[in-house]
Amino acid sequence: GLKDGRSFLLAADRAARRKVPVVAVKVGRTETGARTAASHTGKLTGADTVVDAAMRQYGVIRVDGLDELQDTAALLARARPPRAEGVVVYSISGGTGAHFADLATEAGLRLPALSEAKQTELHQWIPEFLSVANPVDNGGHPVGDERGRKIIDAILADPSVGVLICPVTGPFPPLSDRLVQDLVDAAEQTDKLVCVVWGSPVGTEPAYREVLLGSSRVATFRTVGNCITAVRAYLAHHRFVSGYRSPFDEAPRSPSPSFRKAQALMRPGQQLSEHAAKQLLRAYGIRVPREQLVTSAAAAVRAAGLVGYPVVMKASGAKIAHKTELGLVKIGLTSASQVRDAYRELTDIARYEDVPLDGVLVCQMVERGVEMVVGAAHDELFGPTMTVGLGGVLVEVLRDTAVRVPPFGEEQARDMLDDLRGRALLDGVRGRPPADLDALVEVVLRVQRMALELGDEVAELDINPLMVLPRGQGAVALDALVVCR
Repeated sequence: GLKDGRSFLLAADRAARRKVPVVAVKVGRTETGARTAASHTGKLTGADTVVDAAMRQYGVIRVDGLDELQDTAALLARARPPRAEGVVVYSISGGTGAHFADLATEAGLRLPALSEAKQTELHQWIPEFLSVANPVDNGGHPVGDERGRKIIDAILADPSVGVLICPVTGPFPPLSDRLVQDLVDAAEQTDKLVCVVWGSPVGTEPAYREVLLGSSRVATFRTVGNCITAVRAYLAHHRFVSGYRSPFDEAPRSPSPSFRKAQALMRPGQQLSEHAAKQLLRAYGIRVPREQLVTSAAAAVRAAGLVGYPVVMKASGAKIAHKTELGLVKIGLTSASQVRDAYRELTDIARYEDVPLDGVLVCQMVERGVEMVVGAAHDELFGPTMTVGLGGVLVEVLRDTAVRVPPFGEEQARDMLDDLRGRALLDGVRGRPPADLDALVEVVLRVQRMALELGDEVAELDINPLMVLPRGQGAVALDALVVCR
């Protein structure tokens, strides 16, 4: 397993800069990282989730088993960069070709329909009643003439095709022997990837053992699944490295002006109150509601007048993690009498639950927007990690989050949003206006800066909810939780 996550990231970064593919099997995928977490971020981020995120960020290809590892690494070691991402399936069996095409499409491979001109060309050698759009079905490979090789060459000559895959369900000489030889000969004359899936359970046939395995230009597989995994990894790797920019080049080299002020707020081994946690956010330029911390009902009424009705009132204390479950939040208060009653009720509940308070927060009420969660946590392997997702009281039910390992830039922050199942909510649905994505991304980057600078001092940090207002109006951290190391 991994011993030093940061060293792993630096090594993966060097490989990505040099366009060197890295394939890995990491055991412990079902490990839950069973630690007691106070924050939503901690509960939503398992150890394997972080490893997976780190590998994807740096283009490390993660596979499930040693057989996939061997086949994928072998393909990447021999294949030249793709000329195109289109995959064509060529088979002597229409059913086999269609089945393979279904699996490949489900795995995310792109199988473009060949042009009408290309289909007309292929029908010179393949009967008109057979489909040659993609998959290409030759209905029984021609034997004893040049038609078979011409079909393969014509497919490979198409500029939209980068990969040709031929599934062979089993040995049926001389037909399969000629098919294999044509594929090997064609592969020697092209810089495009040619793959063969040899379906025989025995694997001792000369066409497989001598012709296919003797070729350095054909990638040969024994299973459909391994072929699809390897081809997907091949295309994804070259796509990734073609646009890769090292996040370490843009990472800050010195602490921000906020660092010293933030450090003074830390309480080693303790959880900060919401009021203190929001001071930390404010130090890093993250917007919070207008609010005042009060210790009497009369002060609460005065604060409500200054903040402006309607208000939200919340108990504030260093040992309160999730206030809603305890009834320690009152929303939509519109009068002095409601504020006085809410103050008494909140302090009574806290006394009954034996929860020490540093006061009651009287907060501006912010209603219109999309509730998100933005958090940071300290991972034992990688250090600071970042999480963003759909927030609110159902955050742990929805479990719709994306994880990254800092450092990363704006593009990765936006990619995190695209990873969410509920991404469409940010674009506006059912008459709601689009959310301020720029403001959300800015909060993610500011929390990342905080996590990098205070990484040795913060165990968990949670902004939930972060209310993302309509486009151009910003984002407001309505609640925050910080657990110090």
